[in-house]
Amino acid sequence: MLKMLQSGVSITHQSNPVSFRWLLLLLLIPLAGKATIPPGYYNAAEGRREAALKTALHTLIRPHIQLEYYSSSTHFRTTDWHPDGYFWDMYSREKRTSWSNLNREHSMPKSWWSPQPEYTVAYSDLHNLYPSNVDANSAKSNFPLGVVGTNYEFDNGVSRVGYNTYPGYSGMVFEPAGEYKGDFARTYMYMVTCYEDYAPNWRSTGTESMLYQNTYPVFKPYAISLLMKWHRDDPVSQKEIDRNNAVYAIQGNRNPYIDYPAFAEFLWGNNKGQPWDAEAAGGEIQEKFAVSYQYARNELSIYLSPAAEVPYHIYSIDGRRVYSGQLSGSLTTILSLEGKVEKGMYLIIAETQRKKHDKIFIVL
Repeated sequence: MLKMLQSGVSITHQSNPVSFRWLLLLLLIPLAGKATIPPGYYNAAEGRREAALKTALHTLIRPHIQLEYYSSSTHFRTTDWHPDGYFWDMYSREKRTSWSNLNREHSMPKSWWSPQPEYTVAYSDLHNLYPSNVDANSAKSNFPLGVVGTNYEFDNGVSRVGYNTYPGYSGMVFEPAGEYKGDFARTYMYMVTCYEDYAPNWRSTGTESMLYQNTYPVFKPYAISLLMKWHRDDPVSQKEIDRNNAVYAIQGNRNPYIDYPAFAEFLWGNNKGQPWDAEAAGGEIQEKFAVSYQYARNELSIYLSPAAEVPYHIYSIDGRRVYSGQLSGSLTTILSLEGKVEKGMYLIIAETQRKKHDKIFIVL
């Protein structure tokens, strides 16, 4: 392998040279940095609309790894650690470097769903847990979100609790700082999506103003109006992107409304009723390409998502094209290698309209 790395054999495919040296280095050197959206993670949402779209997102992010609740304070040093070296508290301006006078705060109150054991997964969900000043946490209680006027009971310059002035509800509410309103809106969207099977058990003070006991639309008109306003006025920040990646690395699922803010528009906003199209929504379809050699049958399993009928080419280590074919149009194409290639290392290249994919495989 060292000899091959030093030789730097190149293969020309159309106008782009493919270097075995660099491809092999990519295999040998582990990827650094935080996780990003895995290729194809949201492909199952394509073409879905309204309730079917929300349920598709639900099945993509659930089930996930269930964490131990008290471990969250340790995880916060990864998920909610400010670049300047303290816990990032969205409920106050405190800059604490140790876990003192801080709580694990459920953004969507835990009293809003059933306490029965089968509904406790959400209790320790890091996407809904944030470090919070003790006093702000206590004042927030289980109140719904809203906009507090001059008649307030708590105000620390970041968090406010008092009577609502936003149209549609006149009770007591919690209002975060403007810089975090989008964060809270997207957290609530995540919760009703990840735990849409909790729908019959949404309850308590807040749910009277914000939630129906159904899977879709789940948010009441007041909640849709408020959350979509906050979602639009306070777009996704780098803080949220970094946190989403960090939680994904720990818990194994993502917040779709951070990755693709347009999901909210297709479910509750200006694009409601339209089928989800990642490219039209300002994103892109993330393709996944993988190959696996089956020694016992001398077959190559070729996986491409989304499925497409596209040509592929197989090259030997010395740069010769040894075989060409076309993917079947199914997610997986099985290619018998009998009589096509000998033992050795090969490169397969398949090019879709969006991207050129290449993988190395070894025939034994």
